[in-house]
Amino acid sequence: MNEYSLMHDELEGIPAPFIVHTLRQLGSELWESIRLSKRLLDGDSTIELSSIILPPSHVFALSIQENLPNDSSMILWPIHDIIIASHCSRVSSLPSSSIITSNSPTFNAVPLSVPYPSSLRLILRYVYTQDTASLFHSLLAPCIKHSPKHFRRHLSRVIPRISIVKFPNLKLPTILAKHCPTSILSSRLQLVRRLWENAMALGIEDAQLWEVLKMASNILVHALQIRRYIGYGI
Repeated sequence: MNEYSLMHDELEGIPAPFIVHTLRQLGSELWESIRLSKRLLDGDSTIELSSIILPPSHVFALSIQENLPNDSSMILWPIHDIIIASHCSRVSSLPSSSIITSNSPTFNAVPLSVPYPSSLRLILRYVYTQDTASLFHSLLAPCIKHSPKHFRRHLSRVIPRISIVKFPNLKLPTILAKHCPTSILSSRLQLVRRLWENAMALGIEDAQLWEVLKMASNILVHALQIRRYIGYGI
């Protein structure tokens, strides 16, 4: 018996490495189902249940304790138990899931506590897709859009292909320091740190994730230091 068969009887006897490989192959499709399910939960009447090909098994219910201009005191995030169990060691065992059908479009709600609920989306997307380039770009996109057009074109070509260890060679800190406002650099650095704390709270052990967060943090800190000492303005 593998750890996944405890959640899904039909997986009993299937080697765990094969299950992990399959989950990675299905990551983008699973995330698309999560994205559509999230819209459905948020009241989007244009989403039909039949469009959710791989329905989630549960919904995380996160209480908002941050000082945010949000009308709701709760954030709901649909998830697949098998994905969470594969990546989040500090999340308690989830209760048995129910079958989602057109006659019963309901989800099992499970309370979850993380330091920054409003910043959970990027971590969940990475857990599903394992896409380091997309995460890196998402963290720095508001900063990069202030850089020269030719440099943005260069980044759009190299980021999807480049390895993490080569990111420092892009000379991002100097370019961002010259063209991106301090307020935006600071807010993105805050986001990186929030993602870091959320990942720690979830018990995610993923070397690539930590490398991306570390690299993004170093780039932003360096850019802020350059602005401070060279005096590019506020």
